[in-house]
Amino acid sequence: MRPYTLHGMNPDLFITPASAEEVAATLRHAARTGAAVVPWGAGLHQHLGHGPARYEIALDMTRLHRVVEYSPPDLVLTVEAGARLGDVQALLAQQSQWLPWNPPRGAEATIGGLLAAGASGPLRLGYGPPRDWTLGMRVALGDGRLVKSGAKVVKNVAGYDAHKLHLGALGTLGVIVEATFKVAPLPETMQTIVLRFREPPPLPALAVLHEPPLAPVSLVAQTGDGRLTEGNDDSGISGSIQNPKSKIQNGWVAVRFAGVRAAVARQLQVAAQRGVELGAIAEVLESSDDVAFWEELADVPAPRNDGSLGLRAGVAPGHMVQLAQLLETTAQRRGWQSFSSCYLGLGLAYSRWWPGPEPAADAIALALAELRAGLQPLGGYAVVEDCPSAMRPTLDIWGPAPGSARLMLALRERWNPSEVLNPGRYVCIKG
Repeated sequence: MRPYTLHGMNPDLFITPASAEEVAATLRHAARTGAAVVPWGAGLHQHLGHGPARYEIALDMTRLHRVVEYSPPDLVLTVEAGARLGDVQALLAQQSQWLPWNPPRGAEATIGGLLAAGASGPLRLGYGPPRDWTLGMRVALGDGRLVKSGAKVVKNVAGYDAHKLHLGALGTLGVIVEATFKVAPLPETMQTIVLRFREPPPLPALAVLHEPPLAPVSLVAQTGDGRLTEGNDDSGISGSIQNPKSKIQNGWVAVRFAGVRAAVARQLQVAAQRGVELGAIAEVLESSDDVAFWEELADVPAPRNDGSLGLRAGVAPGHMVQLAQLLETTAQRRGWQSFSSCYLGLGLAYSRWWPGPEPAADAIALALAELRAGLQPLGGYAVVEDCPSAMRPTLDIWGPAPGSARLMLALRERWNPSEVLNPGRYVCIKG
């Protein structure tokens, strides 16, 4: 495969700018000539959305990886978009600080790619999504203008934070070249308890796992048939998660706590007691295993080449039970294997369906329509994040357009008037 190949398409040109000004110059050239530009970081999120309608220029942002400014006493960091999160975390750790994020393959991902994809992770329960930590950005718009939004201070009352419109927009409104964040002190310790059930976890009862005095920073339950790795060594879920020592494989819940040691120890004790009352076997992970466990669990949404569909679905947190049931029963009715990683307290689930070796596109389309129809009364959504490349053009990846569609279209007309940035990739950006 050639560098920068995307959905079977190859660019005519690839450019690796070393400054924000060079990024802007590339976009001005594209706007004049009508050449379509696809920004690249680590390439970990290029599977999201539709393939571009046109693709002439690959814009590799990885040379923009510098730390622009870091003030540990002020808990503020500014970095260029091509910096990798793993390198940023290593720098912050020297001052006992961090960005409390753990998105899929986070160590490898670039800052710009994570923000453009709206990537998050299980830590979102305790710390909020990356948008809550983003103070400002510098962005190259589709017409080549360089603009700034936000401020390099934690408290900003300057008005609406326009930079946050680029979060999750998949690079269709502009190219992020620089970002400023507030950072957090590293907790003294983080530790996890895993509750393993003989039957699938009783989701309504699990509310006790985030009631005082418990304050988990992550709370994730496995639902589905629990056979994600069966006959598939490339699933990304290891035996440490999928095949517990207790040989109880039908479901588990992982609860993570962070803070001072004494407080975490007390919360682990309370969580174990509540888990046993729910009929679970409780296992506290060693502190040395905690980071690796959650890195692996955060990687569940990462793409796979096994013929499966990866879904991201969401509802209000109070409808989590219905969401999990819809994801499982929609697959079960068709005899498909399924697995869901449910982020309790957030109303978010990452699910995977295995329709079989030669799935019919119309059968998958009907399953998606059924799932979305069930979610509609709940105000929910379901997005296809991963699927076989040949199937992608025939599927309704996004489902119904969100309420923000008109705003996004209006912004595209102002910020990307020639439609040179990722044309056709986003739900309401038609190339």
